[in-house]
Amino acid sequence: MLTRDQVRRAHIAFNRFGLGAKPGGINRIGGDAKAALLAELDTPGIARIDSSGLPSYHWACQRAHTTFENEEGLKQNELSARIDKHLEVELGFVERLVLFFSNHFSMSINKDGVIRATIGQLERDVIRRHVLGSFKSMLLGVMQHPAMIAYLDNADSIGPTSPIGISWGVGLNHNLAREILELHTVGVGGGYTETDIDALAKVISGWSFVRGWEADSHYNDGNPQNRCEFIFRRDWHEPGAQTILGKTYSQTGIRQGEAVLARLADHPSTAQFLAFKLVRHFITDTPTPAQVDPVARAYTRSGGKIVAMARALLNLADAWSQPMNKLRTPYELQIAEMRAMSRQYRQDQRWPFDSVLYELRNMPWERSAPDGYPEETPYWSAPDAMRIRVETAQMNAWSLLQIRPYEPTAPQLAKRLFASALAPESRDIIGQATTKEDGLAMLFMTPEFQRR
Repeated sequence: MLTRDQVRRAHIAFNRFGLGAKPGGINRIGGDAKAALLAELDTPGIARIDSSGLPSYHWACQRAHTTFENEEGLKQNELSARIDKHLEVELGFVERLVLFFSNHFSMSINKDGVIRATIGQLERDVIRRHVLGSFKSMLLGVMQHPAMIAYLDNADSIGPTSPIGISWGVGLNHNLAREILELHTVGVGGGYTETDIDALAKVISGWSFVRGWEADSHYNDGNPQNRCEFIFRRDWHEPGAQTILGKTYSQTGIRQGEAVLARLADHPSTAQFLAFKLVRHFITDTPTPAQVDPVARAYTRSGGKIVAMARALLNLADAWSQPMNKLRTPYELQIAEMRAMSRQYRQDQRWPFDSVLYELRNMPWERSAPDGYPEETPYWSAPDAMRIRVETAQMNAWSLLQIRPYEPTAPQLAKRLFASALAPESRDIIGQATTKEDGLAMLFMTPEFQRR
């Protein structure tokens, strides 16, 4: 029999750090919730996803810039595989890290067909591959992926004094360089200037991808085999040394950009920026230096390992004592509901899942701005958003019940999910329901379910 404090900590493990409890999960992870989370981090292959039937990088690129149906089909299959993984794992701490870094490198599939076709492959083969390893490797993998090149308009960024720049009279696009510094590495307070942005844009000039029309017409070194894949266009690259954040890079060609990204990943401001964002994501909207600094130190001492930051988060006293005031994002809430009822929608019948996320503007891979979906609770708790949450709780309770017969009552399910962590007020409200559907809707709207 677990003590009340052990149940409380298990509830924190499932909801603050995981994707929501499954029935009986609190008892399954035992009396040491932190040890259960640490064990998940140490589980071999925990981040890998079943890729059977999913495309390789080459095949995803081959389907890009063909038809919308081809691109959307790849995206839907990748999303289904992601949801399957969310529902498979017991706690879901690593899955939350995957979602965090996918949002950190946010892009929208609505910008370009190559993003729609390959973003799932990027998350599966780049984010997941490095989510417990090197941030440096993850950063480089994302920045040399056609999805990011397309999203931040680097495909036609040409050094003004490169051979092609001189011949064509064209120049740089600064979007990707700006966001690498502002959003992906050192952050707004990281000490960079407009001069640094311009220098970085020169460093990554020529980092491009083969557009479909280039592949079809064998233009700009494109051909059917490298369709929509990353390409370094040497004649587009700005020659010469460049200085960024006080360091000069004399490397030539693609190695110059790779050296800059490696140093940015190791930069102390990057450690602080990532640590701040992780604390804000998992623990509080208002991180303090006492919470952020240990996580940043763990990153630096480990040589930039993400798993070291994850362990440091779990070692923060506030991780286990801070009130659970953060509101689940609509996507996280949908996943938690499916996990709670041990069921999911078929891909061709996922309209309840999709309609909720469209209403609450949290569709996967569709944030229009490169800053990612907001982490702060007020963004998700506007009056209209809370009204929609009530309506969708009712709709989801009904639609999940339609999948197949469901035996437990809402009070029984609540007890199996939360045990003694369920407040008496929440238990009473759930118990007042006159139908199973209403009881589940009330359960989904309790603070214990809505907040993490």
